Amino acid sequence: MFPPNSITSSEQLHSTSNNQRWTFSLIWAVIIVTFSTSFVMGVNTGGPNLYNGFIIPWLRGYPFPCQKDDSTSQWIARVWSGCDYINVLARNYTGYYYLPAIPANSYVAQNFIDSLHGILFVVGATIGSFTGQYWYKYFTRRNAIIICMLFQVVASILMIFTLEIYHGYDLGDPSLLAIKKALENKNFAISLFYISRFLSGWSAGLSCVVTPIYLTDISPRTMRGEIVTYHQLLIVIGVFFGQIISLPWLLGQHDKWHWGMSWVGIFSLIGCFLIWTLYESPRWLMQDRQRHEAIESLRALRETSEIEEEIREIEREELTVNLQDLSLVRLFTSSRFRWPLLTSIVLTAASQFSGINTVLFYSHTTFSQMGILEDKVYWTVLSTGMCLVIATMTSIKLVELFGRRPLILYPLAIIVVIMILLCVFLQINPEGLVVEILLLILIFIALFSVGLGTIPYLYPNEVFTISVRPVAHSFAMFSMFFTDALVIVVFPLLHSVFGSYVFLLFCICCLLSFVFLWLRMPETKSKRLHEIEEFWW
Repeated sequence: MFPPNSITSSEQLHSTSNNQRWTFSLIWAVIIVTFSTSFVMGVNTGGPNLYNGFIIPWLRGYPFPCQKDDSTSQWIARVWSGCDYINVLARNYTGYYYLPAIPANSYVAQNFIDSLHGILFVVGATIGSFTGQYWYKYFTRRNAIIICMLFQVVASILMIFTLEIYHGYDLGDPSLLAIKKALENKNFAISLFYISRFLSGWSAGLSCVVTPIYLTDISPRTMRGEIVTYHQLLIVIGVFFGQIISLPWLLGQHDKWHWGMSWVGIFSLIGCFLIWTLYESPRWLMQDRQRHEAIESLRALRETSEIEEEIREIEREELTVNLQDLSLVRLFTSSRFRWPLLTSIVLTAASQFSGINTVLFYSHTTFSQMGILEDKVYWTVLSTGMCLVIATMTSIKLVELFGRRPLILYPLAIIVVIMILLCVFLQINPEGLVVEILLLILIFIALFSVGLGTIPYLYPNEVFTISVRPVAHSFAMFSMFFTDALVIVVFPLLHSVFGSYVFLLFCICCLLSFVFLWLRMPETKSKRLHEIEEFWW
């Protein structure tokens, strides 16, 4: 029972429930969790895109400053390493400037190898998202977040060693002995690099499960959309910071890029200590039969004693939850979970099949092919990151103002049109329509950010019961990263075969998703679970 001073009239309780607000404890929890996980994920997503000009030659066995092939990387080599590509033949007796062309019969295989570090990141994220449900069996909601932080700390340490043991720092034309010495630890360093990327991906995938669930659990019902959106906001801020750090004026040089891909581990390391200052999820405590601890945690998060209505709401949900088998098999076979699961999978898959990762992972290459060269590529890529941040900040208010359903459906319809226009413009004259294409890409990013970029993290936590939520959310995130992996692996191949017509595939995927979600996705804004379930039955 609650002490007498915590009991209020039903009208007061209703008023308290509908006027829940930010508190210091809630703000502190959001800051610590999102900066330690979401921000880190964003940096690991946005940075490598601009380091590929250094990473690819390094992986192929050409680690010296002038061994670059794309125009932007050669510009950096000229400015920062004194490379002279005009008189290259006169100085090329050791192959110092030479990056062999890819044979026609090895083009597909070499492109796969060049992008393997990105693929391993996404594969790690796929595994991390799927296994996220199991960490809750051994840890609490809060403590499970520590695991994804530890994965990133290890990944950052491994990344630091890669360029320290296999490098080519010499500014002059190296001797054959110097080249031999530089290549001695090549395979070991590349192995550490791949393991680091895999662990960073695992951390990212795991954070997409544990962070949104924790934020949902500690949020007032009327604020959960806004609060969970901060997960996506810190991801895109991380993407933008990753792009900034990768500028050649900072860490975007051939002998510094490993620091650009490892520095963010500091945030995870700090988070491992500060997370102990956060309160445990009241919902998890209630589920774990720790009612007194749940009450104390909720009081601290709300900074009020008037929490009885919220506690009773949690208990009402628990009455139906405790009788259920929470296995993955039950999730797929129960008629109650059929539509929540299908709509969650389609929603997360749509976010990847929209084509967003062709922007995040291949923007450097795409803009170069459009005729944007040298330092102009960096400013163009930064414009995409800035657009992501601004649009996501806007979505924090829009998600509670307009709800979930409109922010998914209407942007999806416009994205279909944008993909058609991109296909036409890129086919007609990509170099002559640079401004128009860039404008379409920025509009696409903005539309993605307000809906598909945010709501897939929130929606599964609103349509599933408390105890099945980790399993369901974990599988939804698994579907997101699985489809992400398909896009990352298949897009370069499809683009080499179909050219700009590949955007028509994204268009078809968006159109099919729009039709399905229009018919089967309910509005979940500020609604209780039984109100949401009435949409399907």
